This record gives sequence, C-alpha cells and structure tokens, in this order.
Amino acid sequence: MLIALGLSLFLTFSYKIVEIFIRIFRSKSLVRFSLYFWAVGTMILVPFSKGNYIFSSPDNIIKVMPVFLILIIANCVLARFSGYNPIGKFNIINFVITYPVIEEFIFRGLILSYLNQYLSSEVLIQVMYMPVTLSVVITALLFAITHLQYYSLSRQSIRYMIFAFMGGIFFGAITDLTHSILLSCLLHIEFNLLAVYFAKKT
Repeated sequence: MLIALGLSLFLTFSYKIVEIFIRIFRSKSLVRFSLYFWAVGTMILVPFSKGNYIFSSPDNIIKVMPVFLILIIANCVLARFSGYNPIGKFNIINFVITYPVIEEFIFRGLILSYLNQYLSSEVLIQVMYMPVTLSVVITALLFAITHLQYYSLSRQSIRYMIFAFMGGIFFGAITDLTHSILLSCLLHIEFNLLAVYFAKKT
C-alpha cells in the first residue's frame, strides 16, 4: 500500500518534476511546452498500468446520467465563482482542453484505478446515490494538492484547491461507477470552459 501511495504522490507532482527537469536545459521555449512533455510522459505510463480507466467505454450510463446532467448544470453556477482567468489564447486552450484531459488521465485514469487495487472498496459515504470510497477521497485530495504546482499558496489558490477537491469527489465517484474517465473529462472541460467564459465576461 505504501508503494501505491508513493507512486500516487509521484504522479501528483509529476508536472513540477518535468518542469524542473526541463529548466536544467535553461530553455525558455522548452519550459513553455513543459505541459506537452508532461502529457507524453503520462501516456508512456498507460500501457504499464493494468486495469486503468483511460480508454474504457463507460458502463452504467443510464444509472449515472441524472447525476451527470445535474453536474453539468452545477458547473454553470460554480464556474462563475472559480476565480480562474488564464491570459492569452495559448494558455486558454491549455486551460480548457489540455490540462483537464491530462489531469483526468492521471488522477481518475491512473491513480484512482491503481489505488482501487490496494485500498478497501468499502463505501465511506454516498453522494447523489454514488458510492464514495477511500480511493476516491484520496484521489480528490491529491487532485486538490496538485494545483499548488501551478499556483503559489495564497487565498486564491486555496479556493482553487477547494473547487478541485469538490470536483474530484464527483469526478472520482462517476469514474468508479462507469469504469471510464469519459464523463469526468467532459465535466472537467465544461467547468474550465465556463470559468474562462465568466472571467472574460466580467
């Protein structure tokens, strides 16, 4: 179990690890694209991760669809208060598409499925009739902490972490129920897209 948690922590801070490694080359152009090196590194790990949820077709679609639709509506409200405001087309595209996809690959696709193999599947609580296990909670917590890779600790970054933890619980529960990251990816992209929309609108 310690190995599982250790690997999960490594994946949580893998973006910063990649960024530090790239800075060794002292190339600003490479640092600008560190996100994509991170994505490639993540994809290399996928074949070595048994039972991951990355390329699985979702199960229990009918059962989870009411929650999915409710969360789509909830995103429309919560994204207004997220505080996210990426600047420039390059950063906006990454924020809306690249980050959500990579983060879902790592946290719900790899870490959650990996922890499920080592931690108890006992249901801690139910959220909208979806079971929330210890693996889901730990993954949500790591997902919140990972945002410190992008932002220094401040009142604003704490807000980001709270949103990330809340989202991580729902994204994880949906992924556990469907055995796929498809719906969590769509919800994550929607939230980030709406956050940008509201930020630019005000």
